[in-house]
Amino acid sequence: MREITILNPTAGKGRAEGENCYVTKDAGDCRRFVREECEKDPFVHFNVVGGDGTLNEAVSGIMDARAEGTACVTAIPCGSGNDTVKTTDTYEPGTELAVDLITAADGIYSINMINIGFDCNVVERAGRYKKIKGVSGNFSYILGVMREFFSKFGVRFTIRAELEDGSEFEFDEDALLCAVANGQWCGGSFHNSPMSDMTDGTVEMILVRKMSRLNFIRMIGHYKKGTLISAEHDGVMPKYRDFVIFKRIKKMTISGCRQICTDGEVFPCERAEIGIARGAIKYIVGGARKVPETV
Repeated sequence: MREITILNPTAGKGRAEGENCYVTKDAGDCRRFVREECEKDPFVHFNVVGGDGTLNEAVSGIMDARAEGTACVTAIPCGSGNDTVKTTDTYEPGTELAVDLITAADGIYSINMINIGFDCNVVERAGRYKKIKGVSGNFSYILGVMREFFSKFGVRFTIRAELEDGSEFEFDEDALLCAVANGQWCGGSFHNSPMSDMTDGTVEMILVRKMSRLNFIRMIGHYKKGTLISAEHDGVMPKYRDFVIFKRIKKMTISGCRQICTDGEVFPCERAEIGIARGAIKYIVGGARKVPETV
């Protein structure tokens, strides 16, 4: 199997380093490169040196080329959030995982998480703050949270979902956010979905109804620490069950949004049809830390 390393030189504000590898030129270039390499020879292992966005482009390129049964990928994190590896790299180095992907409309994929509403808007704002000299990825996210907190609070979502057990779930009211989680982390430090398993064929939906800002402040600390949703409570912490809905889903449709965030990248979207591509990506945990090939 060929080994190719892909380097995003802007990940982590230039902290990524490496020689003898393919260096991405701009947004979308990694996805194009991976697709073309897989079309030439689908038996290839991509070592992706970058953040969650670069990894997302790599797995999307594999899917574009229909090489999910032959190509594999490893994340070598040097981005701002590095959320995906916080879940995958709890396994022993060298472990091969059949990782699920979240699918959305028009060829949009997510390996880690889709965020809609408050979380998504925060990421959009954080992307602007990260361009400011001296602002780190984590701090930009905190600034985004603060700014979004004082904006319009809540939007009406209409959701139709098929749950893990085959039953249906419907929702049509004001909400603050909806996270559809394959991995456990978002925003660099938010352990918002600690029960997620990237290989189990389901994703976790965390839906937060509109609430007062004071209640939101009280809740957000638990959302960040991983105690809002937990196996200990068999789902939502009891004191927040009137406000927070937690479901394991197979697919869902959500409308009422204006944009969605997939693995840290924001796209305009008013209606999303979300599904799961089970075991779609071969993921090798903790792969090569050296550049193996010039491309």
